[in-house]
Amino acid sequence: MRASVRRTTVVATATAALAALNTTPASAATPAEICGSGYVQIDTRTLQNSSTVLARIHLLYNAANGNNCVVTVHAPATAGFPLPTGAWLTVQGSTTKKDQRTYSSYAGPVRAAAAGKCVRWGGMIEAGVGEYTYTSPWEHCG
Repeated sequence: MRASVRRTTVVATATAALAALNTTPASAATPAEICGSGYVQIDTRTLQNSSTVLARIHLLYNAANGNNCVVTVHAPATAGFPLPTGAWLTVQGSTTKKDQRTYSSYAGPVRAAAAGKCVRWGGMIEAGVGEYTYTSPWEHCG
């Protein structure tokens, strides 16, 4: 328990310090570059504590192959810090595909064929003293 408290205190302190400095580490790639050629963003959600953006979850679609793609990208305040980060995608009638480990820039890409079906998508990041999560309702059908 003590190691966990120390770790969350260190992460919270580092996150607050970076946010205060407005430090922006170089981004590895855009969500479209992470997903690959032909993917276009169709939705996004922000994960944040009361004052600091921690990560953004992006849902993309490729009309050429009918695939969706989800990535959770660290925001400047958390970029470069190895934190539990996840991205997931469920196509209606299928099992959930998930990528959730410790990452310092992004989780994913998680891809699945979804032409003509609804999807549920989301992501998470654990930073500071909490876990921040989003899961969509069934949406983006078609």
